[in-house]
Amino acid sequence: MLKQLRERTKTILWIVVVAFVVSIFAVWGMNLRTGGPERTQNSDVAGSVDGETIYRRAYMNTLNEIYNQMTMQKGEDYTPTASEHQMLSEQAWELTIQGILMKREINKLGITVTDNELVLFLRSNPHPSLRQVFKTEDGKFDYQAYWKALADPEADWSELEKWGRSILPSLKLENYLSAQIHIPDREVLERFKKESAAVKANYVKIPFQKEDPPYEPTDAEITALYEETKDDFKEFEKRQIRVIEIEKKPTEIDELDVRERLLEIRAEIIKSDDFSKAAKNYSNDNMSAPNGGDLGFFGKGEMVSEFEEAVFSLEVGEISEPVRTQFGYHLIKVEEKKIEDSEEKVRARHVLMRVEPGYETIDSLKTLIGQVLNAIKENGFEEAAKALNFTIKDPPPFSRGSFITDFGYLPRVVNFAFNHRTGNISSPIESENSVYIVKIIGTIPERIKPLDEIRPQLVERVRRKREKEAGKKIADSLRKEALASGDLEAVAHSMELEIETTPLFKENESIPGVGVNTALAKACHLLTIDKLSTPIKGRDAYYMIIVTERTRPDMDEFTNKSRELLNQKRSELASNFMAGWYEVIRKDAKVVDLRQAVLD
Repeated sequence: MLKQLRERTKTILWIVVVAFVVSIFAVWGMNLRTGGPERTQNSDVAGSVDGETIYRRAYMNTLNEIYNQMTMQKGEDYTPTASEHQMLSEQAWELTIQGILMKREINKLGITVTDNELVLFLRSNPHPSLRQVFKTEDGKFDYQAYWKALADPEADWSELEKWGRSILPSLKLENYLSAQIHIPDREVLERFKKESAAVKANYVKIPFQKEDPPYEPTDAEITALYEETKDDFKEFEKRQIRVIEIEKKPTEIDELDVRERLLEIRAEIIKSDDFSKAAKNYSNDNMSAPNGGDLGFFGKGEMVSEFEEAVFSLEVGEISEPVRTQFGYHLIKVEEKKIEDSEEKVRARHVLMRVEPGYETIDSLKTLIGQVLNAIKENGFEEAAKALNFTIKDPPPFSRGSFITDFGYLPRVVNFAFNHRTGNISSPIESENSVYIVKIIGTIPERIKPLDEIRPQLVERVRRKREKEAGKKIADSLRKEALASGDLEAVAHSMELEIETTPLFKENESIPGVGVNTALAKACHLLTIDKLSTPIKGRDAYYMIIVTERTRPDMDEFTNKSRELLNQKRSELASNFMAGWYEVIRKDAKVVDLRQAVLD
């Protein structure tokens, strides 16, 4: 579609890019809803927000918009994997909800868009699709040509106007909320100091003190700790499901098709003598394909055995026959060989083609799914699985937003389980490697785990607390003696502890020899030189520090960078403010997700 646009001169034709008319099932292939009636009250309804209907068409338009953006970024041949499709679907769902909630807030604030505001916005913010149409010879966006087209009285820009009027109120809302943020000059200066000032310090590490044998807490201690911390052991509401999994396994024909395709690519490479171009055009390895399939130098033991065996048997310049590994079929070309530290290493390129179900396999899968759905409808979930020789799986109960044991991260399954009633059966839910039909078999209410169930964890907490207290006691004693004597190093040695010195480091950096310790880094930058700190707790030890050197910030540099720092600070605060503001209204919203159908 975009290719046609580039070939035509009439800018009016750009509107087909933003008219989202492509069916999502055509975009992503299989429509797995075939064969099973849905029990939603209205098949056009995807859900609701606070009682306001989300129509499936609006949700699908958002999904197609995201897909179009991905296509513009990754190329017209981009086809998302099942996991990417799932991720984009969830993103589109959240954006649809956000649109409804934002529109409600915009109406509350009485935000409107004037014609002048719209014109100024469109002149400065061309639709992403238009950036592919108006280009200079060097590939940059041609604002002059774009403005000239906007001024053409014969051009129909109604679709562009609709886009501008749909997006501009949200931008005005963001500007309105961001305007509430005030940043004092001192905060900008503090940011500069934090990013530019460096300190050096001497420190003593006092480890937490483990007891041998480990301390055995009394029942009274355990009970008291449980009462004090039992909210830490709260379990959120869970769901129990039963699953029929239909794996999307490629067949021998699919294997043969990929191998034959790779042999064709091999012949093409030999004819053109351009392995790099073939890798860029055909390889499914997204990491190496942009670099012409280049894997760099590697030695034995760094690749899977089949790949390694093939690559080390090739001569420089030789191209392998298709090599099968767990990732698919590879064509391999060795570019260089060398001996490094008495070890043979090679630099190779490869073209990877994954083995995935082909059209015939997908058709067979559709037929099988239809059979399963019909059997469920006639005989019930369990009897259907038994009749068709499927092993029913009952994963452990799971909470909202969590992984499902033995299945992994399946948000659409989780969403179905939490948005439907016990006994409901889902329509087919597709993932990267399988199709699932799910039955909800139970709900476990929110609860706090009983004391007996978490006793071992409470015992460890008591022991850990005692270890910290013992370490703190030593640290306090060390500080008292060091202050009295004025010699931290001598006191540390008397307690069989070593004093260490850091190099110069900035507050936002990891401390060499210590690692990431925000409290310690902050203390180093706040302490005056030669003053001994109070004990500072780390992950497994307390630290005593004396700052010995501090660099001064360059105020001339601050003058040059102050506006940049101000903008950075404003952007961060605005982003956090907007995120927090939206989180509040999103949390209070009652969202019903009906995207996943229920079988009769």
